Amino acid sequence: MPPPLLLPSLLLPLLGCCGPPAGRAAAAPPRFQLPPLLVTCSDPHGRVYRRQDNAVWASCLWDGPIELRYTRAPGAVSRAQDGETHLPPPPRCRWYRDSTWVQDTSRWSGRAVLGPGLAGGGPAPPWASSHITVQCASASCAVPTCLHRNLSIEVSGQDVRLFLLWPPEPPILEWQPVQLGWCARLKSSRWRYRFSSRGGSPAALLIPSNQHHKLLPPAAYPRAELHQVCASYYSYRLTVHYTRRGLYIASISMEQGPQISLSLTLRVEPALLHVLSAHSKLFSLPYQPLSLSWSLQPLGPRTLAYRLLDMQGTERWSASYNPYALRSNFCADSMPRQANEMALASIYFHVDGEWFGDLAGELSFSNATLGLTVNSETPTYLTLNAQKTKTGTYIFSRNHGLYYTTQANNASAPDDGFNTHYIFFQQQSLSFLLTIEFVKLQWYKFNMHLYLNRKGALFRSLVDRDIEVHIFNSGPSFLRSLIYIVWFIPVQHPMLQCEWTFNLQLFGSRKEYLIQNNTYTYDDHVRNAAHFVRRSVLPFNPALYTGFVAKVNCTRSGLTPAVLKVTVNTYASKVMESLVSCQKKPCFIERLRIQKPDLVYPIIRTKKGLQLILYAKLQVNCTDLVRTDAIWKIYGVQNVTTIPDWTKPLNPPLIWRRQMLILQIPSFSLDYGLYLFNFSVKITASEGVVEGSDTVFVQIEKSDLVAVIAGGTFRTVGFSDHWTLDGSTSSDPDSVDRLEGLTFMWYCTKRVSDYANMTVSTNGTCHPNQVDLKWIKFSGPTQTVLPETLQGNTVYHFRLVIQKDNRKSYADQTISVRPGSPPVLNVTCIENCGKIVIPTDRFTLSGKCLNCRMTSRPVYHWSLFSGSFTEVKFDWASKTSTGKSSAYLSIHALTFMNIADQSYTLLLKITTWGGRSSTYRYSFYVNSAPRIGKCTVNPTRGVAFLTKFIVQCSGFSDKNLPLTYKVIAASDLLKSSRITSLEENTLGTIVYFGYQPKTPPSFLPIGVPSKKYTLTIYVQVYDSLGAFSQVTLHTTVQDPAKSRPPDIMLNELLALTSGSSAPMTSLLQIGDYLNVGYLVYMVASILNDIKTAPTIQVSKAEFRESLLNQSLSIPTTNIIEVNQVVACISELTQEVTEVNRASQQLAIQKLKEVSEALKRFRDKSLGSEQTELLSTGILTGLSNVLKASLLDLSNVNVHAVKQTFSVMETLAEIVLQGKVPGENETVMEAKSWNINLNKDEKWDVTNTFSAKKDCKNCFYPTLKQGDHSELPIDAVISTVFYEFEENPFPWLAYRSDIVTTVTGFKMTGTKVNGDIIGIMPAVAEVIIARKDKKSAAFKLTIGPDKTLPKTTGGFSFEVNRNSKDIFIQILTKLKVSFRLFIYLGVNVTHTSPIASFFASHNEPAVASGNKSNNIDCAIKAPYVICLPQSLLRATAPGSGTDKWNISIILQSQSIVRSRNNRLVSISLFNAVCLDLDGVQSQWKEGTCVLGPLTSWQRVHCICKVKQHTKGTASRTIPSSSKFDIKFLASKVFVVPNPVDLEKSLLAKIHKNMVTLLTVLFIFLVYFLLALWALRKDRTDKVSRDKVIVLQDNDPFDKVCYLVTLYTGSRLGAGTTADVFLQLIGQNGTSDVHHLRHLNYPSFIRGGIDTFLLTTKNDLGDIYSLRVWHNNGGSSPDWFLSRVKVENMYTKEFWLFICRKWLALDKDDRILERTFVVTHPRVPLAKMDYFLINIANDLVDSHIWLSVFAQVVTGSFNRLQRLSCCLAVLLCTLLINIMFFNADKNKEVVSIHLRYLISIIIGIESALVTIPVQMIITALFKYSQKEPSPHGAAQNHPKESSPFMSGNLRNWKERLQKWYLTEASTQSLLRTLLLHPTGCWVVFS
Repeated sequence: MPPPLLLPSLLLPLLGCCGPPAGRAAAAPPRFQLPPLLVTCSDPHGRVYRRQDNAVWASCLWDGPIELRYTRAPGAVSRAQDGETHLPPPPRCRWYRDSTWVQDTSRWSGRAVLGPGLAGGGPAPPWASSHITVQCASASCAVPTCLHRNLSIEVSGQDVRLFLLWPPEPPILEWQPVQLGWCARLKSSRWRYRFSSRGGSPAALLIPSNQHHKLLPPAAYPRAELHQVCASYYSYRLTVHYTRRGLYIASISMEQGPQISLSLTLRVEPALLHVLSAHSKLFSLPYQPLSLSWSLQPLGPRTLAYRLLDMQGTERWSASYNPYALRSNFCADSMPRQANEMALASIYFHVDGEWFGDLAGELSFSNATLGLTVNSETPTYLTLNAQKTKTGTYIFSRNHGLYYTTQANNASAPDDGFNTHYIFFQQQSLSFLLTIEFVKLQWYKFNMHLYLNRKGALFRSLVDRDIEVHIFNSGPSFLRSLIYIVWFIPVQHPMLQCEWTFNLQLFGSRKEYLIQNNTYTYDDHVRNAAHFVRRSVLPFNPALYTGFVAKVNCTRSGLTPAVLKVTVNTYASKVMESLVSCQKKPCFIERLRIQKPDLVYPIIRTKKGLQLILYAKLQVNCTDLVRTDAIWKIYGVQNVTTIPDWTKPLNPPLIWRRQMLILQIPSFSLDYGLYLFNFSVKITASEGVVEGSDTVFVQIEKSDLVAVIAGGTFRTVGFSDHWTLDGSTSSDPDSVDRLEGLTFMWYCTKRVSDYANMTVSTNGTCHPNQVDLKWIKFSGPTQTVLPETLQGNTVYHFRLVIQKDNRKSYADQTISVRPGSPPVLNVTCIENCGKIVIPTDRFTLSGKCLNCRMTSRPVYHWSLFSGSFTEVKFDWASKTSTGKSSAYLSIHALTFMNIADQSYTLLLKITTWGGRSSTYRYSFYVNSAPRIGKCTVNPTRGVAFLTKFIVQCSGFSDKNLPLTYKVIAASDLLKSSRITSLEENTLGTIVYFGYQPKTPPSFLPIGVPSKKYTLTIYVQVYDSLGAFSQVTLHTTVQDPAKSRPPDIMLNELLALTSGSSAPMTSLLQIGDYLNVGYLVYMVASILNDIKTAPTIQVSKAEFRESLLNQSLSIPTTNIIEVNQVVACISELTQEVTEVNRASQQLAIQKLKEVSEALKRFRDKSLGSEQTELLSTGILTGLSNVLKASLLDLSNVNVHAVKQTFSVMETLAEIVLQGKVPGENETVMEAKSWNINLNKDEKWDVTNTFSAKKDCKNCFYPTLKQGDHSELPIDAVISTVFYEFEENPFPWLAYRSDIVTTVTGFKMTGTKVNGDIIGIMPAVAEVIIARKDKKSAAFKLTIGPDKTLPKTTGGFSFEVNRNSKDIFIQILTKLKVSFRLFIYLGVNVTHTSPIASFFASHNEPAVASGNKSNNIDCAIKAPYVICLPQSLLRATAPGSGTDKWNISIILQSQSIVRSRNNRLVSISLFNAVCLDLDGVQSQWKEGTCVLGPLTSWQRVHCICKVKQHTKGTASRTIPSSSKFDIKFLASKVFVVPNPVDLEKSLLAKIHKNMVTLLTVLFIFLVYFLLALWALRKDRTDKVSRDKVIVLQDNDPFDKVCYLVTLYTGSRLGAGTTADVFLQLIGQNGTSDVHHLRHLNYPSFIRGGIDTFLLTTKNDLGDIYSLRVWHNNGGSSPDWFLSRVKVENMYTKEFWLFICRKWLALDKDDRILERTFVVTHPRVPLAKMDYFLINIANDLVDSHIWLSVFAQVVTGSFNRLQRLSCCLAVLLCTLLINIMFFNADKNKEVVSIHLRYLISIIIGIESALVTIPVQMIITALFKYSQKEPSPHGAAQNHPKESSPFMSGNLRNWKERLQKWYLTEASTQSLLRTLLLHPTGCWVVFS
């Protein structure tokens, strides 16, 4: 279909503004005329056509440049005037190509070249096309009453599709007709299609392109898309045959046209499949007859068996099978030979279809006569005359015997006795070829070939193929009694006409008698036989056929059988049977049919908005027709199988005239759905009534929506134009109101490929406000686009999507926005502005567009080029603070260091929103810093004020002389503050500044104590232009106070700075302020290192005050003096505890003076680097003064604090002066507070701050477009944000309530005239961090519920009538949802909750089931529940109490199996925002409110400014008042969890009997165990610390050894056997001793046994011992832990680690072992040490287990230990009562949480009772020691070498002497030596 007509663009203004005059009716619509021009293509191929071509639509071939010729159209007739013919003025025509204007013409004829075609001039692809539109206006067709139609020319390439029509499915068989088809987009009278296929018939064919065919139905095409394509193309067809199997190529090519060649590959397979061949040997003709039989029988549902037998049993046969078909099509099997027969072949076939019965046959050959019998029918015989016939071919038919034969006998051929006869026979799907070869007329050879028909009977009989007969019944005639039978045969050759004979027989209805029998010949044919039959039923052309007519006399009504036998001589015949309808009824309906598709369920599909016409064809045969009644009825049905209610037809009001054969269904008359239309007719005749009907289904479908954007698919608009996107012409064809129910959605992108997945690509949005593909105003039928909305010089792709119900449609329009006016650009220098750039300073430029509108911001791009204008690879991200895409450019200091003198050019390219760009070049020359030399300091070590140092430099050179040397002594104390934008902090006191490379000898301040007094020295060498190079030196300068007393050192320092003769006085008198500051700095550095408080005539604080006074005398007339003052004050105020109020005032006074001087220097020429370097020192001094002022909170120096803030503001302004918009944030960091500085343009402020996410304290201002109208949109906004870790205003209210960081902000803007005004954002949001995070939350114990599959936990808190909103925040890493139940009081088991909440991890908490007011709180965050004040007051009890409890129960899904307090924590808090307008005012509430981001870690405050007038929020800052900082803080109240001890301790006894019984039971058990402990203590006294003197000791031995054996503590470690021991020393071996005592058991489990063992002489060093036992007693096994051997005289001892069993059934089963001494320096094995230590601790140290130990050592006996246990137990119970309220156990939480709370309280009680237990144990242990016997020491003075006296006869005397000596010098424990005789010897 041609596109809709386009109105000429030059007539649009006339039609849009010229309406009918007032008072008159509107003019009639314009009439349309054909175009005045005729346009043709200049194509060498001639004119081409398409199917849709008409008067206003033409086609051209695209194969080169598009060249058109136009002439006057035939319709543009010339007009006659005064007898002469005049042509009218030529039309004015505008030519478009693809909606783009190309040219205008105003001639009657000419040539138009509209641009090239495809690149390279190649053939166009099928999809290439171009649309030419010609819009004309002429004088003969006046506007507005007449308009010319648009002329459209479609320029496209030729497209040809080749395909196979028949057969629809492979394979193609031999001789099968193959139908090929192709369709082409274009045709021309010159073009020819050449068909070629080698091996086919025809092999070649030439077809003109004009000989095309009609379009075939869709089912004829192999694919549906081919039908869709060919529906608008020209179609061609041809038929070809292939007689042989093989692979063929059919190709189509064009001649005298575009170079197109297409081909198809066809595979042809044989029609018959060869199965087997049977060959016989020579048989004798008269004596050896032949008899064969075959059968084909089913063996199963899919298997058939074929057998071929020789009935004579002759073995002279050979059979072969087709090897290619074997196994794939059939399989062969061998059969055993039976009597009188032989199996020639046995084959099994597998079939897929149905088999129609058994097949059988017999063949006999005898005496040259062949007999053939099929299925026991009458045999057919054929006699072969071998003598007369050389060759013969015979074809048998199953029904008619032999019907075809050919015989050939060549008389000229020699008679050699050889001839061959071929017999072909077909039996259903089997074909037989028999070959009989006669040899010498007496012998013959028989061959039989079996074939399988493919796909059924592909080889049909000749009768079915050659005898073509068509028989028809003419039906009742108008004579009522005559009926005609008509048949047709093809026109025959005159020589064959006599061969044809026709026999027609008519029988009774049951063929019981013959009614009529006639014979006809070919001469009886009738010329007009076709007139007896309706022409529409003939499937052939009657002119090519001969017709015969036979009259039939009907005797009665009914069907009469008729048999027609056709015979062709004697070799072919055909019998056909038909029924003749004899009907005597006079009136009948021959045909009644509604035109409809020929389907099982015919459905006519149409749209609701289209008109439908149904046609009914009615043919009636009546002679006496009286009346005909017809009616159309309509029924609504669900589907085609639904039977409607015939009694309830529909009656649509718009469908009328239903009694006609044609039914007109107007548009919109039927709704969507399926309808059944029934057309019924009733014919009334004289003899009766005849009725008939027909039905058709009509489906009313939904039409596709039509989306239209006015203006076509391409438009061009101006950047400053006001234009619209008009989609109001879109419609729903199914609706009367075309726009009713339509929804419009507009999209826009710069890349049309984004519409493929409806996702906008990177940088693909059309407008900055777009977030996806949707246009900024995406709804509505029309979109008004204001000027400068879209960026100029850009192409945009708009899409309109309309939707209604489930239907969608879209239309696209491409908008090309023309560029705007070019920008005017100017670049100005802000810092380092000389033509020669100093590389050690920052370099800052500003680029501005002077004529750009403020509605949209331009795009900036900076580039750096060298002197040869080659672009330099520059790291813009690290070398600049603004990047290369900002209007401002700030290059870091030191960027151009280490390069030679070189010139550069900065190129700024600006691109406006209008699509225009402009560039500006800024050239500069970089001054290289002085060439770096070498510097040294001599000496490298020294002492301050004692050693003079010299710094000497050499090797520095520069062309800009003279060179200036600056020597700086740096200190880490001055670097405690920093500014993040400063490249390197080299702040320090200046030691020397001059032209000499060698400094005079001078003292240096002390180094950094933490770095071993290392001092860093910076040497900076400047040239005359200000560039410098730097060398860093290090030296060690000790503190002189380390080598002399502090008093002397301080007196010397005081002498240096005080008095008329002091050096300080002299320096001040001569005005050497550099050295004054340097001297003060040195004194302060030593003063800071003296930590003691020496006694001198003035205190250290007074000394600092004196030094500060002297610093005040240093002027600030140059930057060197400012540096010295800053270094002095920063160093003097480091020790804040020694800075008194006077010193604070002096320091802040001087810092204020210095900051103002620094501001003056900054305004002149001081660079940002030097400014920020000095600012860090001022920042350090301010931090020290502020800290000193706030040191005593009870006596704050308020004045100093306020002055500090004044200096802070000045310092912030100084640093901000060096910043430009777009830079990174600059942070001025002090010890406990920060100042964040930002400078941005007005339109960037909101976005810049909103991008900050990782800040601790965040500031988010919002500046609306309408605010601060006195500031332009690109005005510079400076923002200062303060952060104070500690409250700097402790003298104001809320000092103890403020638990957050104190923040403040100040914003200023610069007007066009340079004035600075203070501004307040419309909304200021501040996030303030909390400092009390550790106490802000408590852990909640949760556990499984006992009744529900839930996890629960609970807590309670106390509220009062003045409580504000309370926030509950759940802290957990789990992603689960909680349901919270709020209860009044502590009883939660018998009351209902007053409120409930649902808290999720990803959504704000929601309230449900609240009985009170609606809950509306500020915080809307996950896991945060708000209890508003209204809810808390609604829960207040009516008794008038001021306080009450609130209980909270948490419930979630089951997440734990046991009690746990590590997963969930709870934070209860209440927050209020406080604000302070400057330091002169007071904190107040209510101005700022809580924000939704408030949590337990931070507070979100939102401050909104109420602006009544435009100037409310901004004011010009006067110089006298700068305290306009808006401070913000928050007071956070943590809700406590009180414990009511009164209820816990004073519970009534009768209400808690379990407690009373428990206490009584504890005391009873203690009494019983105390009796047992007393008895055990008496036993322990006897056995503890005993020494057993062995019975086998020799009385005359001289040396005594104490041997202590430790039995292990493991089970069964003790022994009942006798133990023996022998010591082995360096000087000898002791006797074997039996370790036993008669009255006391030894070696019990865990026991310690000590024996006195004697030897004759000293054994020397003991290096081993032998120990064993006799394995006697009931429990002989013994585990020996360790042994200690001590020489009682020399005090030497040896330790043996044993850790072995002496047993026959344990360990290695040894009773005797030898142990080697353990060296004291060799560490014990870790496991041995652990087991020994744990055993001792459990027995001695564990207060509970030691009560039941085997032996209790020490003075802390069992009864005392038991009493300690009782005290600890009672203390634990007391603590539990204090923590665990009896009522709370039942009421605070449900019973399911009681055990969890008990565990928690038990742990808390244990933590309290452990210190109590330790104190009680210590009291018992250390109060039991006995006093030392000091008197003994006096009565027995120590003698030297008591054991060496020769008069001591034996060991007893020696032992007694040893005892007396030891008793005289020290107090020994009481030791008992038990003699065998039973007497006790007391040695104390």
